[in-house]
Amino acid sequence: MANISISGLVTGLDSSSIISQLMQLERAPERIMKAKQQKFQNQISEFQKIETALKSFQKVVKGFNTLGNFKSMQTTVADNSVLTASGSSTATPGTHTVQVTTLAKNQRQVSTGVASQTDKVFNTGSFTITDSAGKTTTVSIAEGQNSLGDIVSAINTSGANVTASIINDGSATPYRLVVTGKDTNNYTLNFSGLTTPPAGGTGSLLPTMLGPSDPSYQAGTAATLVVDGITMTKTSNTVTDAIQGITLNLLKEGSTTTVNVANDTSAVTNKINEFVSAYNDVINLVNKQSIYNPDTKTAGVLSGDSTVRTIQSKLQSLLSTTVSGVTGPYTSLASLGITSDKKDGTLSVDSTALSSALSTNFEAVADLFTHNTGTYTTLPSNQYGIAQQFNLTIDSMVSPYIGTGVSTNGLIETRIKGLNTSISDIDDQIDSLESRIEKMQSNLQLQFTNMETTVSKLQTQGNSLLTYLSKL
Repeated sequence: MANISISGLVTGLDSSSIISQLMQLERAPERIMKAKQQKFQNQISEFQKIETALKSFQKVVKGFNTLGNFKSMQTTVADNSVLTASGSSTATPGTHTVQVTTLAKNQRQVSTGVASQTDKVFNTGSFTITDSAGKTTTVSIAEGQNSLGDIVSAINTSGANVTASIINDGSATPYRLVVTGKDTNNYTLNFSGLTTPPAGGTGSLLPTMLGPSDPSYQAGTAATLVVDGITMTKTSNTVTDAIQGITLNLLKEGSTTTVNVANDTSAVTNKINEFVSAYNDVINLVNKQSIYNPDTKTAGVLSGDSTVRTIQSKLQSLLSTTVSGVTGPYTSLASLGITSDKKDGTLSVDSTALSSALSTNFEAVADLFTHNTGTYTTLPSNQYGIAQQFNLTIDSMVSPYIGTGVSTNGLIETRIKGLNTSISDIDDQIDSLESRIEKMQSNLQLQFTNMETTVSKLQTQGNSLLTYLSKL
């Protein structure tokens, strides 16, 4: 049965207010605990921001931690009407002379015209498409699927290495079948197997392809080019294997031009500047949340947190760490003109020093950032290039939390796990405190109710006594 609270009906005491204020005092520890929970939640939020910034930074360093994605090559063609060129990281600097003798051409065959592309007027049966090597594809044509459009569809779904289409020349019999090879082979179409006349009684009709003597015909031919004095034949006008790491797109035959290949120092400079910017984003965020101002006696949410200090220490230590095994003159970021501000730890780039390094010893700069990455997977971290060293270090910070005692647990996720555990523990403490306070409140309500009842009885007895005495 629930306690019935009678608030001051007899005594005039506001027991509800008294009990409420007493409970407010009892809940003082709870308010402290909730404030601590909020502090922990704020710390989690800031750690998540730092983790996001670190992952963005990691994406940058992963983007150029191997030689293949660090290097960029720049190609310049003297006459872009002859060919265009592009280079990959496997290309080497140099100048090449390229003469385009003939362009690769796909075979094109055109038929005589018919009056309709939809009328079912062609014989049925099967026909063959045979390439230069003797490979034959058989195409079947059934009744009801024997229009010119049906033949085009049958060719395109046959698996033969050709495409078919229809053109309209505007004449009385305008619709012509066009068959084009997908490569430089020459194909023979043999329609003699279409032996059954159409059911409509229109008479026997086969597609008739115009031969090499017709202006519409184009033979399939390979591209011929001369690279640095060496003649070669290719099956496409897109040539990927004539010059290492260079793709040539041939445009005009009978012409000669030069292709110059050079290291793209501008693209690499942009990558290094992006690296510096991403690093500074992390350091600025860490500084903001860990700073303490002695004048205002205010501190960042993560001020004094050991995890933040570890993040700062690990990142900053990499700035002066040398790369073991590099062969060039550059063994650290500082040797490239990338230095750290002594006050806030942010990086800055000496653009003159970096430009000089890239111009005079590009391969050594590339080695500093990419040494051994992609070649070996279990070396000590200082035997990897700068980019991979940062990648491995960041990985140790942002990897997920797997479980207690797991060595691969990420530093930040482990800290967040600890903070969430603390928040959960406080929830348990608050629940226990609330349970005690509810019991205390019930007891006080009962005691005040009993007091009101007792006082009421005493007043009744006193009044009765006074009435009795007044009658004597």
